[in-house]
Amino acid sequence: MFRNVPSVQRTPMLWAGRVQRRGTALILVLLMTVTLAAIAMSAILLTGSGGMIGRYYDRERDFRYAAEASLQMGKARLLRDTTIHLPDTGFVTLVSGGTITGADGLVIPNVKVNLYAGYTNITTGQFGQYASIVAEAYDAGGTRYVRRLEMQAENFARYAMFTNTWPGGLCYSTGEFIAGRAHSNQNWNSCNSPTYYDTVSAVGSVGGGSPTYKKSKINGAPYIPIPPVGKLLALHTHAVEGNLDVLANGNDINSVRTRIEFIPVDLNNDLKVTGANEGFIRVYQAVGPSASSGHMKSDSTFASSNAAYQDSLCGDFHTLVGANEKPKFYPISVHNQAWFRALVFQPVSNDGVNVGTQIDDDARDKIMRMGGGGANFRCYMGGDPHLVATERRLRLPALGNTAPELALWQKGGEDTTWTDSTQYGFWQRWSGDVAPVQTALNAIPTGPGGSPYQEYANHAIRLWPLHRSLNPNTKGVIHVHGPVILSGVLRGSITVYAATTGGQTGFVGYGDDLVYAQDPASATCANLLGVISDGDQLILDNTINSPQRANNGGGYQNTYRWADGDDNGMSTSHDFVLHGVTMSRTGTVGVENFSQHPENLQNCNAANSGRGCIRQAGGVIEQVISATYSNKGDGFGENRSVDVCLNTQSPPYFPTTGRYIDNRFYEIDPARYNITTLFQSMQGGY
Repeated sequence: MFRNVPSVQRTPMLWAGRVQRRGTALILVLLMTVTLAAIAMSAILLTGSGGMIGRYYDRERDFRYAAEASLQMGKARLLRDTTIHLPDTGFVTLVSGGTITGADGLVIPNVKVNLYAGYTNITTGQFGQYASIVAEAYDAGGTRYVRRLEMQAENFARYAMFTNTWPGGLCYSTGEFIAGRAHSNQNWNSCNSPTYYDTVSAVGSVGGGSPTYKKSKINGAPYIPIPPVGKLLALHTHAVEGNLDVLANGNDINSVRTRIEFIPVDLNNDLKVTGANEGFIRVYQAVGPSASSGHMKSDSTFASSNAAYQDSLCGDFHTLVGANEKPKFYPISVHNQAWFRALVFQPVSNDGVNVGTQIDDDARDKIMRMGGGGANFRCYMGGDPHLVATERRLRLPALGNTAPELALWQKGGEDTTWTDSTQYGFWQRWSGDVAPVQTALNAIPTGPGGSPYQEYANHAIRLWPLHRSLNPNTKGVIHVHGPVILSGVLRGSITVYAATTGGQTGFVGYGDDLVYAQDPASATCANLLGVISDGDQLILDNTINSPQRANNGGGYQNTYRWADGDDNGMSTSHDFVLHGVTMSRTGTVGVENFSQHPENLQNCNAANSGRGCIRQAGGVIEQVISATYSNKGDGFGENRSVDVCLNTQSPPYFPTTGRYIDNRFYEIDPARYNITTLFQSMQGGY
């Protein structure tokens, strides 16, 4: 058997098609070869580019490292090299064509640096001081990297307590605390259990007692010098420019006859004194036939068996018979006058002083007792408007005995019953252009019930404005040639400098509380005060700051103490209240007669002080720290709190420590960089 297999015939057409595709494989091979070559070339190029990019970033890192290292080197030089003085305009060259050594000890190759420093922003220091360091890293090929470090000059205002000298035997004790930064250029000593809420540092050591440190303590801290007088010379120029230069009367604490009272005026009658232009001062000069330093300071002490002298600075408040108005002030010395008894509801017969009867220590006790144990009783310094019944009686020019003239002084006093000039002294006229002040006072709206400040329009020439809208040339500086007494309510940002001038010591006394128009705890940075003195700054031992006893015997007079004012509405009991930062260049910031006449009337927390607490929101910088009480029922204990605004801001032109704090970094466009042009653009001046 067999199978028949058909034959296959190759047709000419099929063969021809195959002949036409000959060489296709070669083309495919060539395409693949080219593709692979391209991929290989791409890989080579990418590898090369990656290397170039890596080298570029390495180079950029070298430039950045060189610039930033230069900035830190420049900052270190500014902090430690006392021969470097930055000019008010322009800059200084710290390094030219220098090299930088890396952490490996090798010089960064092919990189040079230039380093410059100068003041920037508002260079005068009115609102703080800033400096900039500019580092330029470059190579021979023209590549540059420019970096700027802006630094804020550390201001003394940030210290809650700073002393250059710490005498032996002094210490902070139980019941006292410091809420802010503290530093001593010697040692810092505590006893018992004070509390420190911020860092305490000392060039020597911080020790003693069992204090509570809420943060830390630093031993061996760098020395910080108190600024010499040469650093403050510009303050006089700034004060003259703003017509706020004061010539003082007197030579020291015992003979001072000039006082400055800060006074806000409600120009828009909104029942607040928060407007930027509502801050003023008035200057009292105790010059006249009856003038004395003691009368101006209210130095009188109530001793037993002594009569009240005719023109007493102390008294109480009473309401007029049949009147529906706020109480008015009447000095002790008028309580036995017929016109006084006819005007007021009080004193009632059993508490009163009969007409013509001498006002002795017992009568004073009765007057103090009225109104709830002294709550209605207080004292004022000479020239105060509340003293109208005694000040205006001796007005210059003198008043006569006609009924209208008698009515000018036989009345109760308010904060608006000014007497411009008396035998005790006068309120000094302002030397600037009073027209804007007069216009502002004349424009006070009446509002419901009228405004008591309208009376100030009659005394416009004696109000010294602090704001530029009323005093265009002010720089926020008050300069005093010699000693001065301060008190009042500040609206604005001001630095006061009491400079020693010839035989007149630059002493500052605080005759009463000195507070801001707004509580610094609730209105941050609304007001700022700096007080600088060449001599001491002392809380006066007067009838306002110190407890008084009308009689040295027993009984209620040993416990009653009168009010010291309402501190612009802030509840402070009987403590001394100060808002601001104080600096005594050669003396101390302390308490007059801190260990004398113990009264045991007002402790400060657990501190056995007799006059209460020093409640200061701000700071103290002093040459010598001093005791404020002796723990025997006398003086003031210390409770100093922080005004957080002073961590970043400062009163106008307040001195700096010479150290700098980093603020921010900037990168500068190297294509448009020119060091001269750069500093010109950063120095606005003021």
